Amino acid sequence: MRIRRAGTATGALLAALLTVAGCGSSQAGSEGGKTAGGKPASASPAKKGPGGRGGLLMGARWMVQWVTVDGREISAPPHAASWMAFDYDNTVEGSDGCAPFRRSASLTDSALTLRGDWVQATEDGGCPAKNRAFAERLREVFDGPLTIAYRVDSLTMDLKNQQGDYVAIKLQQPEGFYGRRWQVPRLSVGDSYSTNLPKSAYFIFHEDGTVIGNLGCNDFTSKAVFEGDTLTMWEPTRLSRRTCSPDIMEGEGYLLSMKRNPQTFTYSVTHDTMSAFDHSEGDLLGHGYEFTALPD
Repeated sequence: MRIRRAGTATGALLAALLTVAGCGSSQAGSEGGKTAGGKPASASPAKKGPGGRGGLLMGARWMVQWVTVDGREISAPPHAASWMAFDYDNTVEGSDGCAPFRRSASLTDSALTLRGDWVQATEDGGCPAKNRAFAERLREVFDGPLTIAYRVDSLTMDLKNQQGDYVAIKLQQPEGFYGRRWQVPRLSVGDSYSTNLPKSAYFIFHEDGTVIGNLGCNDFTSKAVFEGDTLTMWEPTRLSRRTCSPDIMEGEGYLLSMKRNPQTFTYSVTHDTMSAFDHSEGDLLGHGYEFTALPD
């Protein structure tokens, strides 16, 4: 496995932390490009949104970063505890950081209108006082007619009311995130990373926590739980015992092994890429995945 150097960490460190798993012999070949059940994988069919900035909100999940009231910025609770997801049935659901909510939501290309009453959070629900204070401010701003504007790019939006207060949100999961094939171009440890993983390897995450895919030669199943901005993954289990070329089998071994089982990562996404890193033991020993969404 070739290791590209980006700093002082060595390829030996990567090999030590990503131990190659063995692979038994069977018939040659690979079923890359199919699910573990042998059927072609594809994302959910796209639904029609309003277009523009409003269209980008549809079908996606967004984490709340902060609320600005009278020019004062109030940060959201950590680990994306406050979030919102816009559906094609003209509703938005999510959490204000203390309690779940669901409201009517009308979207155009540049504006959002919210209707219906908030479900009030209970004071004795165990929510920290700081989170309750943020939830109160969010409920004040996230109401009625709001304009939608890019803050930096299509991954970050501001939802602004008529008084100039706004909710700052960032993409957490794009539309079609679940059920999509995610290729793994490379793994990383510290400042070194692998560059020759099997191109046919991919993961398919499902909302119920199951994961299926192909490791380059063999199909696999696993489990992955997304909660806020964290991803907890379990080691893959092979569903077949095929043997392919030595390079592919070496890369498959890296994908089969994890430092801990399960292991928790902090993840972030764009519309077609995802990265997940575990820095719990420091940057030098940090371990991570990089994913790229494959075409339907």
